[in-house]
Amino acid sequence: MSVAAFGAAHGVVSMDERTDAWPPFGVDELALIQFEQFQHDEAFHREISRLTVQRRLTHMTLHFAKYAGYLAEGADDERFCRTLTDLFVIGVSTLNGLNLRIHPLLVEIGRPKESTPEELTRQVTIHAGRMASACERLDHLEDFPYRTVLRDAAVELVALALSIAQHRGWSMPELVERRLRPVKAKSIFYDRLA
Repeated sequence: MSVAAFGAAHGVVSMDERTDAWPPFGVDELALIQFEQFQHDEAFHREISRLTVQRRLTHMTLHFAKYAGYLAEGADDERFCRTLTDLFVIGVSTLNGLNLRIHPLLVEIGRPKESTPEELTRQVTIHAGRMASACERLDHLEDFPYRTVLRDAAVELVALALSIAQHRGWSMPELVERRLRPVKAKSIFYDRLA
């Protein structure tokens, strides 16, 4: 069941209707988003979901570094929207890999103070760097709070993506569905898995 269908069936308020609320989704809606991302990753990214947790987190960190570069290059509206969506998707996947529920983390940190593209670029760069440092230190088994750094960075990036989408009136579930559809269609089993 999609997030939209779940919302309609259970009276869950959609992101568009909760424009002033933080987080912009309820507990059940965010749990469903996480589960749908888990299912997507298992079905369409088996090569990544089968990696060790350490390798998977390093892979996700590389995604965030890539997005920092995209944002720093300056993006047109379409690329900005796609990158924002990717930040959310990879953030959710990262938090799933850490076995963490997103809703309480978003409540704990609150709405990000700045939601401009420039601040997003700065924050993605900072958090990708922190995540890279954690992954590199884990390779050396240094005394370092890897999990905390990775968790905090991922939830901050999810929060920024949601905040900007909310500010612009974009529905993140719709953006994610539109972004992942062509990814799914690449699979030879798409018609059976979708």
